[in-house]
Amino acid sequence: MSRQKKKYPEDFKSLAGFFFTPFTATMGTMAASYYGLFLTDYAGIDSALGKTGFAAAFATIFIILTRIVDAVDDPLQSWIVDSAKERKFGKYRFFGIIGIILITVGTVMMFAIPGFVKGNAVTLTIWVAIGYLVLESGSAFGLVATPIMQKATTEPTVRSKIAAVMRMGSVIAAIPFLFYVPLITIIGSGTGNLGQAATSITVMFCLVFCGVSFLGIMLLKEPYRENVNKKFHKVISFKEIGTLIKTDVPLWVHTIALFIGGLGGGLSGGVLLHYVKWEFCANLTTGEVDLVKFAALSSVASIITLIPNFLCPFILTPLLKLFKTPDRLMRSCYLIMACAFLSIFVGNGLGLLSPPLLFVIYFIAMVPSGVAAMMMVLLTVECADYAEYKLGRNMTAMVNSIYNIMQKGSSIVGSAIPGFMFAIIGYSVNEATGAYAGELSNLPNMLRGMNVLMGPLPAVFGIVAFLIYKFFYKITPEYRKKMAEELARRHAEQGEGADGAAEAN
Repeated sequence: MSRQKKKYPEDFKSLAGFFFTPFTATMGTMAASYYGLFLTDYAGIDSALGKTGFAAAFATIFIILTRIVDAVDDPLQSWIVDSAKERKFGKYRFFGIIGIILITVGTVMMFAIPGFVKGNAVTLTIWVAIGYLVLESGSAFGLVATPIMQKATTEPTVRSKIAAVMRMGSVIAAIPFLFYVPLITIIGSGTGNLGQAATSITVMFCLVFCGVSFLGIMLLKEPYRENVNKKFHKVISFKEIGTLIKTDVPLWVHTIALFIGGLGGGLSGGVLLHYVKWEFCANLTTGEVDLVKFAALSSVASIITLIPNFLCPFILTPLLKLFKTPDRLMRSCYLIMACAFLSIFVGNGLGLLSPPLLFVIYFIAMVPSGVAAMMMVLLTVECADYAEYKLGRNMTAMVNSIYNIMQKGSSIVGSAIPGFMFAIIGYSVNEATGAYAGELSNLPNMLRGMNVLMGPLPAVFGIVAFLIYKFFYKITPEYRKKMAEELARRHAEQGEGADGAAEAN
């Protein structure tokens, strides 16, 4: 007996589109996460300006300011998307193509800084600020897979399958950047300049991933709802945005919890490579770094980060069945992560923390972290359902922008804390050799500070996020079912369904 052919959005072509579309957005996110390391260790800013420690201070202040501006303009971009008219090609697909182009251009600008630009603080600031804002504007327009999923189905099991496919695509896209430092070390050692290697590798990633995501957009179908939002003004008013903010209580509970919980993962992930480099690979009396050992350990760190992310898409559906509700699974993830981060701190305090033990504990933390990353998407989509159910108008992009603001706010704080620490001690690295170029007597204090950022602070943030989800997220299974049934009825009336989906292209 032949297997029944899957229908939209579970068909192979649609799932392939959901898989490929996030590649460029993931590349932009990964590039941004390494940008502090690039500015301090590979860009050659200190040597170009002749000022030791300038790169660390510049990286910290620059990243904070640009992300604040970006967080503020996210709602504007989402307002543009939600207010745009429906297209038979797909309004989210249209903005997705714009996003891919902007992410690619912005990332190339950030990592390919001309020599004459680096030699002047003003031109350096202008250049990288424009690049970063172009990148992040593209990220706001380019995150279209989630809104398309929300339009495509209200069925939780189908959404979990799509979320797993999207997560797998993001994991595959992240693989090259997980080996970013080893690749820089290998290529840079051969050419004699680590900085030039970092720039060349990043630009190559950009061009390849741009093509992959464009393919994904073309494979995706987006339901065409001819009559959606017809009874409302074409452009979303400030009053409607205010009503959304006031009404969607689950969204605020969810985003506040992920803001706090995200600080833990952000802090530990942000200092992991620095910690491995200076704790296990450096001579603190000379500042020299064993680059071969660092490349090897950073490769191991990449692998233990990668494997759980491969596992998570396969275990998501069984875990959802086990924990019954998405919010219960989410808070359990944060509790497990908190215990793992606390174990790192205890191991260091007892003098037992070696690279193998650190990596084992970090692996344990990465499994619930990977599951939580997918749950964030599902809960955000559920909050968009809640808003549409309550208000009658689809404002998925606006809901997503509020989620992005909180997520980026968490990233700002997570980047600022270690950044300020590096700036205070005058952290500086020779971009050609990788050796420490700052005051060597500050290295022990830097390591003690990183140990706090790797252990107790992430543990506290994880526990707080657990408590918020447990006591304040109030969408029950009964309410969830009622909401899905009503939205399915409305979508059918608006012209969506099998025929509408088929006309998306």
